[in-house]
Amino acid sequence: MNPSAPVTVPVPDPVSAAASAVGSIARSGSFNAWLRFWGLHLEVGAAFLAGVTVAFIEDVRPHTALLALSVWLLGAYHTGRAVTTPLTRQFRSLLASATLPLTVLAAGVAFLDLSPLYLSRTFTALAAAGAATAVCRTVRWRLQAPVRVVVVGDRAAVAQATTRWAHTRSVQLVGGLVSEPGLEADGVPREILGVPTAPGVESVRELVSSWRADLVVVSPGSGVTPEMFRRLTWSLEDSRVAIGVTGLLESVSPHRVTPGKLDNVGVLDVRHPRPSTVVRGIKAATDRVLGAVLLLLAAPVLLLMAAAIRLDSKGPAFFKQTRVGREGRPFLLYKMRTMVPDADQAKSTLCQENEFDAVLFKMKHDPRVTRVGRFLRRSSLDELPQLINVVRGEMSLVGPRPYLPQEVAQMDADTLRRHAVQPGITGLWQVSGRSDLDWDDTTALDTYYADNWSLSTDAKIAVRTVKAVLGAKGAY
Repeated sequence: MNPSAPVTVPVPDPVSAAASAVGSIARSGSFNAWLRFWGLHLEVGAAFLAGVTVAFIEDVRPHTALLALSVWLLGAYHTGRAVTTPLTRQFRSLLASATLPLTVLAAGVAFLDLSPLYLSRTFTALAAAGAATAVCRTVRWRLQAPVRVVVVGDRAAVAQATTRWAHTRSVQLVGGLVSEPGLEADGVPREILGVPTAPGVESVRELVSSWRADLVVVSPGSGVTPEMFRRLTWSLEDSRVAIGVTGLLESVSPHRVTPGKLDNVGVLDVRHPRPSTVVRGIKAATDRVLGAVLLLLAAPVLLLMAAAIRLDSKGPAFFKQTRVGREGRPFLLYKMRTMVPDADQAKSTLCQENEFDAVLFKMKHDPRVTRVGRFLRRSSLDELPQLINVVRGEMSLVGPRPYLPQEVAQMDADTLRRHAVQPGITGLWQVSGRSDLDWDDTTALDTYYADNWSLSTDAKIAVRTVKAVLGAKGAY
């Protein structure tokens, strides 16, 4: 995020002051704004062209395929307008959009004696359009980042949003609209933590336009009432700006949330954090089978590392240590030894050199680490023996970091939530910075994973792990 410089020249109109304070930021987001609007049209055009081309290749008069393609493209356009919907959910929606025309055609083949060629040709046209959409949308989602956000709420909400999104590349907070009971317009600060602010939401359309925002995020509170939110949506209904609501669901993954209603009141249905027995069974089986296969493949590497460790320093090649697993059960964790044999005894003399916090002990240049150990840590190869723990059912391939008993003893009740799932060899903490993260960030990531894990999330973390390992960021 690139916060603007504080305004030093007094300006009587707070709206004009807020708009001028972000002029440079607005200009920098012009390409993103263009891509966010016209990129969707280009995507739909590319998908239509791909589908039509395949349809005419297979049939000179592809009326059925063109009709099905048009129905599908309506769904593709609808999902493509979203700003906050994850790509995985959008792809599922695209597949769902193809269900209706294909089901109708399948019924026609079964009950109306239509030729099966209609179904196969339509499926091929939709597959071509779907492939073009998937490629375009993925590229578009990467290029149009970061999302330019305006937060609506009290001063605390704006400050919290600024802190939350300060270190992310996917979000750029460009402004805040302060709505707070008892706070007069002249009492609203010109900026909060470097983010330009303005009072109320009466000029939201003008400000959002000057800030070139992509998304207005409303944070419910005493200053945000249902009536005010409704007027906000009225003000922005003719704009290209999306509207989102944050608050209670900040720690809930989108896959657990389903829109619903009671009578005429909108309600968000939130699934319980604990996945179904089937999903948990699939994860457990996958861990053990894939863990055993990876352990067999890694056996030669383990032998080479063991020999290198023994040649580099005295002591055993493998390191065993008691860690705390699911539901607080202790287990013996296996790693390659990366430190001198008396590392635990030497730790007491290095306590003043701790670069992490009071709970964990971390040093970027720990003198106890051996030459081979430093390489193993940077490459994460020292973690390979934990595949033994995975096969034994004590760990998972993906999960929160396993901690020492003395570290667990210092955790509060909320932090202990991480023990609701099996600890993992890799996890959100590893693909998000590993040892470069502070304790609060590590805790938040582990707790979020424990509450929201899914098989698709595990797969994405596994893919991101490859990049994290190759980059070696935070590995020491």
